[in-house]
Amino acid sequence: MTSSREELTEVVLVRQQASAAPGAVAVVRLLAGLPPHWACAWAVGGDRITLRVGTPAPGGAEAVATVVAGSAPPGWAVPR
Repeated sequence: MTSSREELTEVVLVRQQASAAPGAVAVVRLLAGLPPHWACAWAVGGDRITLRVGTPAPGGAEAVATVVAGSAPPGWAVPR
């Protein structure tokens, strides 16, 4: 749950390479790259990860996109 001072951002990553880490391993790596004060929920499928991240507003969506882009495991990416 987010407070009125948080911005909720949803990010979806998909597996781009068959040799990429499985979804469960990839989500652990992603979560390790997030700041500890961000609230986070996730759903993992075989080839898809959905993160819902609560960050301090404003600018939360941009911050999440930057962190996820920098910490996404090899073979996983945000679809364009």
